[in-house]
Amino acid sequence: MDAVTWLTYDELAERLGIERESARQHVKRKRWGRRPGNDGKVRIGVPDEVLSPGSEGDTVAGTQPVQPPVQDPVPAPVQPPAHDPGVTEVLTRHIERLESALEAAMKRAEDRDALLADRDALASERDVLTVQVDALRAALTAAETDRDRWHQTASRVPEPVPHRPWWRRLAG
Repeated sequence: MDAVTWLTYDELAERLGIERESARQHVKRKRWGRRPGNDGKVRIGVPDEVLSPGSEGDTVAGTQPVQPPVQDPVPAPVQPPAHDPGVTEVLTRHIERLESALEAAMKRAEDRDALLADRDALASERDVLTVQVDALRAALTAAETDRDRWHQTASRVPEPVPHRPWWRRLAG
């Protein structure tokens, strides 16, 4: 069996001087073995002749690749724009307008919060009054029932007691 070195995709890309995705495609194309490493990264079994210093993989020894590897260009330092008093004045006015709009929005939010607090207080008071009205209605119903009972008792006419003279009551 050929000698292989087990590398991650990042290590392989660095050794071959290509991007990580290119290294992944290269591994698929060459059908090199893969297995998980202890660190959770995939390890690729790369033949040693591919990694030898004189070898460039698919290129013939001693030739240069068609395109050199792409290197990230160093970004040029950002130059601040030239100072223009007209732009500063326009931006200052715009900031002032935004600040006044923010102030108005904050005032509206405070007013809305106050209205919500008043609404909540009124809702609580309404709930208390509803309970009190229900209690008064129950008391009224009980008083009406009691009144009707007393009215029936008072309106009944008792049967007259037959009048007996006193002497009959004594004689029996």
